[in-house]
Amino acid sequence: MPPVFRRFAAVSTLVFAACAGNPPPVATLSPEVLEPWTTQPGDMVRINVWREPELSGEVFVQNDGTAIFPALGRMQVGGLTADSLNGLLVARFRDRILNTPVDATLIRPLPVIGSVRSPGVYPVDPTATAIQVIARAGGTAGGERAPRVQLLRHDGTKLDLSMEQSLGSFNLRNGDALYVEERSFWLRNQRQITVGAAVSTILVSLVSVVIILSR
Repeated sequence: MPPVFRRFAAVSTLVFAACAGNPPPVATLSPEVLEPWTTQPGDMVRINVWREPELSGEVFVQNDGTAIFPALGRMQVGGLTADSLNGLLVARFRDRILNTPVDATLIRPLPVIGSVRSPGVYPVDPTATAIQVIARAGGTAGGERAPRVQLLRHDGTKLDLSMEQSLGSFNLRNGDALYVEERSFWLRNQRQITVGAAVSTILVSLVSVVIILSR
């Protein structure tokens, strides 16, 4: 093989390798973000007391961090994790019912904005993932399978999230919002367009060289 063809073959290999590379991963969340949820004003606390429906239900956390629980009255719950809240409720219910399993789940309002069919505020719990929340909002407006999803923090910062990201894996706070970005045709098809352009360029170059050498 002439040297010129060997050079073009090497370049072609490098171009195809670059075009076929995987997309960059989502940035890892910083340690200060990776904290458990704690009870905040505006939250709902869903309580499930085993075999005690009159003690179960949902209560609203007031601005002062208190909530009124069935049979227990007003309690200070601000700043508690779900585990701490469970322990507190078990201790308080112990005077009424022995060995009662109690399950408390934090429910938080989360605005979902951007390229979704039904933007709005949706109640979420720590087990929900970004893709599940987007599904509640009617899915992406453009029908994209892998849109860019960002968490807009209450302090103005932005964090990239994967579609499978669990909302309980970081300290989602009231005032945060989930933003779904609609990607352009170019961004959605960038890899295919880049590969096509690279192949066309290589073919044109090879044809030009062959024509020159054949003269």
